[in-house]
Amino acid sequence: MKNKNPFLLIGVYLCLSAVILFSVSCAEMARDMGIDGATDVQLRSGLTGTQNNPASLDPFKRYDLVMTANETRFFTMKVPSGWYWKVYVTAASRKENEEGRLSADISQPDPPWSPLDGTSFNKTMVLKNDGDQALLAVGNAVQTRYAVLRLSQDGAPVYVTIESQVSTTANLLGPSPDNSGLKGLSQ
Repeated sequence: MKNKNPFLLIGVYLCLSAVILFSVSCAEMARDMGIDGATDVQLRSGLTGTQNNPASLDPFKRYDLVMTANETRFFTMKVPSGWYWKVYVTAASRKENEEGRLSADISQPDPPWSPLDGTSFNKTMVLKNDGDQALLAVGNAVQTRYAVLRLSQDGAPVYVTIESQVSTTANLLGPSPDNSGLKGLSQ
């Protein structure tokens, strides 16, 4: 019997190696896409913070999160005196035909934040096969202090995006009639 062709053996070895690598790659891709049966807790991702240790937000960054397992996360932003903070919270249901809820609010310290026209301090979004966006904002008419954003998820997992904007109220709103520079902020 003749010796087998070495090129044939190398070819078989390379084919088997490619099949093994491809199967590992497909399993990894399925995990990355969330279709391999991962639990909701395993899908949790993004910046986290607790009530006692809220995560600091950078106003120049966008944050993408997956919130699951009926969790609450806390974030903080430094708001200088005479400035405002606007935060856009966009949420979408991660699982089709399963309802998820996201409550977003900025806590009211003492003294309370000043409201900005067209915004609110809180919003609850009910998500099933769609998405929603909240525009929350605070104006700071007193000394520099930190605002705390709370996101609370209930039900099916939700994708969440957080984007911030911080600026002086005078630049945004123009001079006020009383020349305080805080037009639009109730004092």
